[in-house]
Amino acid sequence: MKYKVIKSVAHNFGHSFVSLMNYRGDDHVMSHLARLVVESGCTELSVDLMTGRAEPRALLWGPVGASLAAHVRWLPQLLVSQGVESSAVAMGSMRILFLPQQRSVHTGFANAWAIPFKCVVTLGDDRGKLHEGRVQDSWLVDDSFTPPRWLRSVYWWRSELRRWFLKRRLSARPANKPLEPTGGAGGSAPSRYPPMRCS
Repeated sequence: MKYKVIKSVAHNFGHSFVSLMNYRGDDHVMSHLARLVVESGCTELSVDLMTGRAEPRALLWGPVGASLAAHVRWLPQLLVSQGVESSAVAMGSMRILFLPQQRSVHTGFANAWAIPFKCVVTLGDDRGKLHEGRVQDSWLVDDSFTPPRWLRSVYWWRSELRRWFLKRRLSARPANKPLEPTGGAGGSAPSRYPPMRCS
């Protein structure tokens, strides 16, 4: 086993979480997280990738907490896919730090704003060596459409129900049988999230 591959795993894990593909409910998970950061005053999300424990609670609303749990479950599979035994990783953490004081209005879109962030994923192997992957960028949040709370709940549960249905369909599908396509699928705007304080 090549231990140097663990650094690549850390890099890929971080990029997966902060990517445009990480979408839950009615928006990107990073957009949900960025709004929670601004509204709560909590600027850093910390996650233990071995246990799934994350804090602060104010940043773990619905889609964010669900995405974190899914990524923690995915980590062992990612390690194996890269040729790394899960037992070779003794510790793991992810920290996402936002800089709300540097938030800026995006002139290209109405009611959009950008916020700088840094994501650091650290994996420690069974020899005591740390492997780190970093993503440093700015995230664009679009607040041009803010649905009422009851509709946000519909979007969220509909999204989770679809995930559950597709997971069951894939697990029940006979081997080598193709899956048939299915159809469908800083502003002053009102808060989209339950009010919580940073703790």
